[in-house]
Amino acid sequence: MDEAGFRKFIKEARRVPKGLTEKTIRSHVKMVKEFETFLKKRSSKRGFPDAREGDVKSFMAHLAKEDGSTFENMIGLLRYSRFIDNRDVEFSLLNALDGAKVMGDLCEVVKRKHGKRRYDAVLGEFNPPPIGTPPKKMPKATSDFMGRLESGLGEEETREVLLTGVHAGPSTLYTAERKMFLASKDVDEYLRKRRKEFVKLLEGHKRDKTPFFNQMIDEDVLDFVRGNPEIAGGMRRGDKIYCTKIPYMTIEYLKEKDKKLKRYYGCHCLLARESIMSGEKISRNLCYCSAGFEKKPFDVAFGKPLKAEVLKSILWGDTVCRFTIEIPERLRVRRK
Repeated sequence: MDEAGFRKFIKEARRVPKGLTEKTIRSHVKMVKEFETFLKKRSSKRGFPDAREGDVKSFMAHLAKEDGSTFENMIGLLRYSRFIDNRDVEFSLLNALDGAKVMGDLCEVVKRKHGKRRYDAVLGEFNPPPIGTPPKKMPKATSDFMGRLESGLGEEETREVLLTGVHAGPSTLYTAERKMFLASKDVDEYLRKRRKEFVKLLEGHKRDKTPFFNQMIDEDVLDFVRGNPEIAGGMRRGDKIYCTKIPYMTIEYLKEKDKKLKRYYGCHCLLARESIMSGEKISRNLCYCSAGFEKKPFDVAFGKPLKAEVLKSILWGDTVCRFTIEIPERLRVRRK
């Protein structure tokens, strides 16, 4: 392991957050060394630069047996994979981690909103699948989870839990959205700025040949996003903002002709996307989790939790995921 180079990479905040603590860095170093030890046991000549997707899956399965397959541990490997530019490992980890904490975080939302007694009645016997659970096993766990929520809380309260947007992370991640809105004369100007910033972000990934989350960006993707303001950052119509989610694997999505495969490439949901191919039934209400993700930046920008609705969903059979987010009444006036 190149610990000195990794520490420099972190200090320069190159594709990692600024200000990581020494405790976090030491934890990352420890996990990288553990992964390399695991690789050497499989083959004495192999190291992190030689690792591939199968190695990542095997290592996560190994850690899961020892309760060591945590989100934080995998983030350490992800950051080191970016440092040495091992795309196989990076994409494998991104696919495993995207949404991996969602069920556990939603369990905490239920406990916080409804109290421990009701939580125990609704979800007390439910164990979220561990990090690294094979994607094909996720729909069954998701169906069980949703069934418990809906039978214990009812549809309205289930949607309220899902709309909290836990997958989007803490509100502090969106302070720039708040600043952007406050610096705008109205909602329409704010949305124009949002669209410009999103396209600029994707252009940067294309220029630098770095992934946007789990996908690479090419000119076809940029043209696709530029041509759809709902994808680029949201479009206002009346008292609502309409948002369409960028596909999960846009390059493959744009090329695919088969509708089922197109939906598979479009769906972001680790909890359920394999059900597109298997045909396993998943509650339609699950997609309010995605609506919560989409509205979180607007919650922060406008300073209050907003109402959101799912208009279309890939899991419902559509080829896109599309949402509306209600603009607060006090902000609906367009300024001249």
